[in-house]
Amino acid sequence: MSARVSPAAAGPHAIESDLYDRAAIRRLRGGSASWQRLEEEGGRLVPHFGALLDDLFCALFKYNIVRLAPEAARASAAMNRRVLDGVIDGPAYAALRAYTLLDEVRAGLGTVLIGEGILRALREDRVLTSGDLLDLWNLVRQEEHAAEKEAEAATGDELARAVREGEGAKRGRPTRSQQALRAAAQAARQSARGAAAERDQKHRQVREALERVAKRLDQRITGAAAVAATKVADLPEEVHAWGRGVGAGGPSSAGQAIDLGRRLASNPKLRKLAGLVGRMRERAMALRRRVLDRADQEVYEIGLHRSLDDLSRMVPHDQLAMSHPVLRRDFYRRLLDGGLLTYALRGTGEHGRGPLVVCLDTSSSMAGDKEIWAKAVTLTFLEIARRQRRRCQAICFSSGASELRAFDLNPRAPYQVALERTLDLAEYFPGGGTDFMVPLDAALRTLQTQPMKQGDVILITDGECRVADDWREQFLRTKRKMGFSLYSVLIDVGPSESETVRALSDRVSLIRDLTAENRELFVDLRRGRSRKRAA
Repeated sequence: MSARVSPAAAGPHAIESDLYDRAAIRRLRGGSASWQRLEEEGGRLVPHFGALLDDLFCALFKYNIVRLAPEAARASAAMNRRVLDGVIDGPAYAALRAYTLLDEVRAGLGTVLIGEGILRALREDRVLTSGDLLDLWNLVRQEEHAAEKEAEAATGDELARAVREGEGAKRGRPTRSQQALRAAAQAARQSARGAAAERDQKHRQVREALERVAKRLDQRITGAAAVAATKVADLPEEVHAWGRGVGAGGPSSAGQAIDLGRRLASNPKLRKLAGLVGRMRERAMALRRRVLDRADQEVYEIGLHRSLDDLSRMVPHDQLAMSHPVLRRDFYRRLLDGGLLTYALRGTGEHGRGPLVVCLDTSSSMAGDKEIWAKAVTLTFLEIARRQRRRCQAICFSSGASELRAFDLNPRAPYQVALERTLDLAEYFPGGGTDFMVPLDAALRTLQTQPMKQGDVILITDGECRVADDWREQFLRTKRKMGFSLYSVLIDVGPSESETVRALSDRVSLIRDLTAENRELFVDLRRGRSRKRAA
């Protein structure tokens, strides 16, 4: 028979965890902004909400689940235990656990999704009344008060025992100090009993409130677990399709994968876009590997190596020295001093590798399939820019300067794409009218900044716009003077116009070119600048 745990020593958790579990929880909490935000918001509404998330993770992740005895947990955590029992005993738990068992990312995402469902039920559906929630917080305070009184009573008993066993107790007759100490200890015990009675009374009220709403709460718990099971199942495929298919290189931690999975789970448009971007990206990358890689480069001189990338083009003499038993040390010396000889390449591909400024039409005429296609093209260009080590900035536009929104997709370091920025870009769609002049003027100003100089502009639109003649002439003169190219992608899924776009652009590609595996869309981006200069 297990010993009863003192309420003062009881904790808020209902499931046993070990060091590995707690380390995984700390790692996920530290890396996941959605977990931190959920814990903060839930902790303002109900007590011990962070402990509930910990227990949910253990229930989904651990192979052997050991539920702690009810008396081993604080009474104010009764709602946590009620939620956990509802999840574990519910119909969706077995299906959910089939995906989350020993999988930190999936278990973490399931924890966040279920926690959000419970928080939403408490906040929006009002499963518990404001009085019930107030009783929970009062119970926490009464537990703390009772624990203080219990500690005071224990201290008083210990002091009285020490004095009784000391010199004063040997004389047989208690001194005044001993009597006062005994009276204080007795008063402390009485006060502790009173605080414990108040705590137990409040606990009964909380238990009755949970029993009163048990049916409604079970329905919300079952629904949250079922939603989590359906969304967690596709997590790896969706995270891989988005995180590695839009230029971000994939989430760098399990916590970031949870944030990405949660965002994908709550936005069907992102999931649809992820699949389209993945197919378009693979087609573009396969085309580049088959047609473009080094097809327009030539050896033009032999010089000293400048980076480790040049070592793949070492001259045969240095390649021999690298494996020669006598010359190897000299080879390493020249490697450190930058004295190895390598072939240098040049070609048209070296001239068109400036930054990219993508002007993306987000007007009302682009709603629906046009928006998905346009953003898939944008994110494919972003992936190509990352692979070519080019900066990329996106300007979403509709009508008027107030509707411009620029997304710097390399905020931390050049060529490294911020995943959260690509998600913000994919979700952004203000609607409104169409105006080419304002975003293209903004693109010109962007190209005049130091990080974006010698770049090119890509316009992605359905073409339904007119521009003033004098502005068009001024834009074309500025384009020739600055030496950049304007590539346009016409989203011809439904109504579209090409007259204005063709008058401004160096080349116009149609979205149906992608379905026909036409090379022009992605090939011309690399070769256009040098061909124009050569002409």
